[in-house]
Amino acid sequence: MKKLTLLLLLLIGVGGVASAYNNTYAVIVGVNDYMYEEFANDLPYSKKEARAFYDFLVSRKGGSVPASNICLLTDSEATKANIIYQAKRLFSKAKKNDRVIFFFTGHGGEGCYAVHDSNGFFETCLTYDDMKSIFKYAKSNTKLMFVNACHSGGIKGDARKKDPKGKNTNLNSMGNTNIVVMTASKSDEYSWYSSDIEMGVFPYYLIKGLGGEANRDGNGYITIQELYYYVYHNVIDKTNSLSFATQQTPQLFGKFDLRLIVSNLN
Repeated sequence: MKKLTLLLLLLIGVGGVASAYNNTYAVIVGVNDYMYEEFANDLPYSKKEARAFYDFLVSRKGGSVPASNICLLTDSEATKANIIYQAKRLFSKAKKNDRVIFFFTGHGGEGCYAVHDSNGFFETCLTYDDMKSIFKYAKSNTKLMFVNACHSGGIKGDARKKDPKGKNTNLNSMGNTNIVVMTASKSDEYSWYSSDIEMGVFPYYLIKGLGGEANRDGNGYITIQELYYYVYHNVIDKTNSLSFATQQTPQLFGKFDLRLIVSNLN
C-alpha cells in the first residue's frame, strides 16, 4: 500500500508538460468472436470498445486523426498475422515527432493477448516480443499501448522473466523513446465490463479521460500522469461498486516522462 500511495503522490505532484506530438497513427483491435473453442466464451463488447476508440480518435477531442492513419481490425480481420502486418505497415509511416497507438481489447492471459485465430497455444497469441517487433517500425518519439483484457498486466511479467538480471530490457529495446503501456488489470485480475455502460470499465474511462475528464489542471493537455490517475481511480471505484466483480487495478509501466502529453485538447 505504501508503494501505491507513493506512486499516486508522484503522479499528482509532477508539474509541467513535455512537448506535444504532430501526427497520430493507430492500430485498433477488438475481438468479440473467436475462431476456436478454446475461447468459446465470446465477449459482448470488444467490437464496440474498438469502434468507440476509433470514433474518439477521429473526433475533434481525439485530435481529428485522419481515417487513413487508423487501422481498425475486428473479429475475423484480427488474426495475428494481419495485426502484425497492418501495424508494421502503418507504424512505419510515423516520423520522430509523431505518436503511434496500439489499442487491444479481447481475451488475455499472463504474457499474451488472444487474437481471433488464437487456439490456446502461447505462440498463436500476441506476445510482448510481437509488440516489441511492431513498435520497432515506428520512428516516433511517443509510443502508446492500451490493453483491455483479463490478466493484461502479466505481459510486463513476461518481459521480466526473460532477463535473468531482473532488468526490463524489452522496454528499452523498443527504442529510446516515450514508451507507455497501460493495461486494464494486474496479471492475477480479471477485466470487467458493465451492462449499464455497455462496454468494459477500463476502455470506458480511458476514452473519457483522454477526451478531457483527466485534464486536472485545465490547461488543455493531458499528461500520462493525469490520465493514469483518472483511469486508476475510476476503474477501481466502478468495479468495487459491481456486485459480481472482483478487484481490478489498472497498471502503468514503460519508459517515459510523467509529463508526457498523451492527448492535446487545444
